[in-house]
Amino acid sequence: MKTRTLLSALIVLICFGCATPKFYPEVISAYSLARQVDSVPKLTLTTHKIILRKLKEELKNVDHIIYLYSPYPEWNSKKFSGVVYDVDNKRYYYFKNSKEHPRKLSVTENYPYPNDNYYKFAIDNFRKGRIDYLKKLGKASNLSGIRTTTVIYDINLKKGTNKRYTFQDFLFMNGKPTTDVEE
Repeated sequence: MKTRTLLSALIVLICFGCATPKFYPEVISAYSLARQVDSVPKLTLTTHKIILRKLKEELKNVDHIIYLYSPYPEWNSKKFSGVVYDVDNKRYYYFKNSKEHPRKLSVTENYPYPNDNYYKFAIDNFRKGRIDYLKKLGKASNLSGIRTTTVIYDINLKKGTNKRYTFQDFLFMNGKPTTDVEE
């Protein structure tokens, strides 16, 4: 009897204790469909699970998100930041971690530098259908050092759509890119 109870508890724990957030399978699906030439390492899949699990309550009744993930421009870094935009409720959730605690996230709805918000700029341009503009900015940027690839996921559970886009990072100061390109 005791063994049966323990076995039942173990099955419940396995089935429900490791539940992944509802958007995570869509990220995995988009990732595997994408061509692996965009230099976003596969190790970021665990990172996506951490981010989406942290925002599980905020995204509970949400069906459409735009999710921007940006790794820190340092060789083999586990540091990252980004934003999840809740399209249904028009809310931004900014997240970041630290080098010392890579699995511990801080999340806020208020960006600390509202006049210099790279993430909002990228999301707003993406929502206007200007992904090619973001890609051109990344190509034209003359950043020295290690370049990173920013990823945007557009996941709409109601429509069953799931898209993934990438662009190279670019320098952004005083509320705009430092280099401008034609659209």
